[in-house]
Amino acid sequence: MEGNEELAQEALRYLSLAQKYEEEKDLEKAVESYQLAADYLKNSGYLINKVGDIYSKIEELKEFAKQELIYAQASVKSQIEEIQDQAFSLLDGAQKLESDGFLEDAINQYMSAIKLLVQAGWSESQLGNLESKLTTIADKIEQRKLVQKQENFEAQQSTSVLIESKPQVLSTFGKKKSVAKEEELKEYKGMKEREEQIQNDAFSFIDNAKFFEKDKKFDQAIENYENAVNLLNS
Repeated sequence: MEGNEELAQEALRYLSLAQKYEEEKDLEKAVESYQLAADYLKNSGYLINKVGDIYSKIEELKEFAKQELIYAQASVKSQIEEIQDQAFSLLDGAQKLESDGFLEDAINQYMSAIKLLVQAGWSESQLGNLESKLTTIADKIEQRKLVQKQENFEAQQSTSVLIESKPQVLSTFGKKKSVAKEEELKEYKGMKEREEQIQNDAFSFIDNAKFFEKDKKFDQAIENYENAVNLLNS
C-alpha cells in the first residue's frame, strides 16, 4: 500500500506540473506531464476513474496544439505573401527605372527587393536571375561612366587643338610653351588610372558578392553589391 501511495503522490505532482505548463502555454510539456500523471495514477490503483479524465485532457490539448500550429502556419504564409507582394512591387518599379535609364536608382531598388525575398525564404537559385541583373546593371553604369569621361576628354582635346592653332608665345630659347599640354596629359593619365582602380575594386566587390551568394550569405552578398555600386557612382 505504501508503494501505491507513493505512486499516487507522483501522479499528483505531475498533475500539478501539467497544470502549470498549461497555464504557461507550454502545451508539449503539459501533455507530457499529464501522460506521466495518468501512468502513475493507473499503476497506483487510486482514483482510477480520474485516469480517463486525464486522457481526455491530453487529447484536448493535442487538438488545441494542432489548431495552433495550423493557425501559425497560416499566419506565416500570409506574412510571406505580404513580403513577396512588396518585393514584386519594388521589382516592377526597378524595371521601370532601368528602362528609363535611372540605373543607380534601379539597382538600389533591386537590392531592396532581394532583401525582402530573402526574408520570404527564397533560395539562392530563385534569386539567381536577380543577382545576375545587379551585375549587368553595374556593368552598364561603369560603361556609361567610361563613355561620358571619354566624351569629356575628347571635348577637352578639341579645345586644346583650338588653343594650339593660335600663334604660340615663344620662350627665350625659341621653344613653344607646352606646360599646359603636359599637365593636361598628366591629369588624363591620372584620371584613367583612378578609373581602372575603381573598376577593379568594384568588380572585386561583385566577385565577393557572388561568393557569398553561393554560401547563402545574402546579407553580405547584398552589402558587397552596394559597395560596388557606390564605387561605380563615385
